[in-house]
Amino acid sequence: MISKLKDTVLDKPASAGAVLVILLAALSLGGAWYLQLFGGLFPCPLCLEQRIPWYLAAGIASLVMVIPILAPHAAGWRMAALLPNAGLMFWSAYLGAYHVGVEHQWWGSSCTGPGGEGTATVEDLLAGIETDNAVPCDAIQWEMFGITLAGMNMVISVILGTVLIYLFFKAWHDRDA
Repeated sequence: MISKLKDTVLDKPASAGAVLVILLAALSLGGAWYLQLFGGLFPCPLCLEQRIPWYLAAGIASLVMVIPILAPHAAGWRMAALLPNAGLMFWSAYLGAYHVGVEHQWWGSSCTGPGGEGTATVEDLLAGIETDNAVPCDAIQWEMFGITLAGMNMVISVILGTVLIYLFFKAWHDRDA
């Protein structure tokens, strides 16, 4: 069974990239939801926004795995799907880097706590008060070795985006071979 998995998925860069995206998205999103539901960490607006690229990338990766089964003649587009997923991971890394900057007060954001640079109007403050479990984006709720969850998302996203670019060029090279 392992050799069949290797022959059908892992030896094909586009499939390997899709499996990697699906696994890391499941771990990242699953971890975020676990910490939210059972760990008592409530996400701020930037935390929620950082999840969007992961949902989209997992959806694209799922299509990469399913469409060739349903339509074998359409399998050639799978290699091209690596690039949008890489772009989504770099978008996720950007959001993570921005969030780290907000957490460390390197710059302001519209979702910082009261008195923060980004809090411009009374309406913003009232909206924040009315939201259940509202957490300002500049509040660090958890960190390990000085790296916050946003920082971990940034690092994982950059690594995955780079791996997806590598897999795209590997698939491109193998296509010409």
